[in-house]
Amino acid sequence: MAVIKIQRGSGYVDKIRNYKVFINNEQIGVISEGEIKEYNVSPGTHTVSTKIDWAGSKDIIVDLKENDVVNFKVENYTAKHWLISVYFIAFITLVHIVLFITIDFQYTSLLFIPILVIMGYYLTFGRNKYLTLKQL
Repeated sequence: MAVIKIQRGSGYVDKIRNYKVFINNEQIGVISEGEIKEYNVSPGTHTVSTKIDWAGSKDIIVDLKENDVVNFKVENYTAKHWLISVYFIAFITLVHIVLFITIDFQYTSLLFIPILVIMGYYLTFGRNKYLTLKQL
């Protein structure tokens, strides 16, 4: 038998939610924050992916021989980039204050369009990039 080992990183986003683990498009288990799970599979070519709700990771194809062990790490894409969101919101707030004081700008909602576009991307086209699954 070959072994597929998946490690889930820790992070604030999705902390209390489980990720579903798929091998060959079939759900074989779930993985919680900080867990490491091992799945025995037959030798051959397998497709590995993870999902949470409608979003997930890209499929990774591995070719395993007898007694091979392949290691993966899965984490939320935004887990490493949460500071960018904080800085972006602080920047928008600062821009709004400056524009409001200098030219009486009252269309704050326009400043949040980039955030809505990013959220829309991850709900549609980027839904399979929400989680990152990397072979170690």
